[in-house]
Amino acid sequence: MALGKVLGEFVLKAMSVRQSNTGGDSRRIEIDFAGESSGEVPGQNIGTMAVETAGDPTRPSSWTYTGVLLAKSGAVVQISGNGIGVRTGNGHKVRYRGVARYHTDDSKLAPFNHVIAAVESEADPATMTLKGATCEWN
Repeated sequence: MALGKVLGEFVLKAMSVRQSNTGGDSRRIEIDFAGESSGEVPGQNIGTMAVETAGDPTRPSSWTYTGVLLAKSGAVVQISGNGIGVRTGNGHKVRYRGVARYHTDDSKLAPFNHVIAAVESEADPATMTLKGATCEWN
């Protein structure tokens, strides 16, 4: 499967972090992010990423993202995503890969309701940032 055009890029800053013990070595980490998105639909991106981790930090972790893009055009685009994250080997950085889908009632952006996007991002806990991009998944 090939990736299509780049839909957008984002730079988000963690606004708050919550951790819950889910039993044994497992934890659920919830991170509230806010920041700018550029590309096909530029605007303010606000959302929560939840990561399920195990005791061994070298094991992949699953993630979900639920958020909203407040487009500069005035449109509102809901974002849902999920995937897997793995440590990069560079400090505490984590690379996340997965899929995102969108929903909007804005007629000009209605084609986004049918897009499946591949997402790749990198989190840096030292700077509390998440930077990445989305591409159309053909």
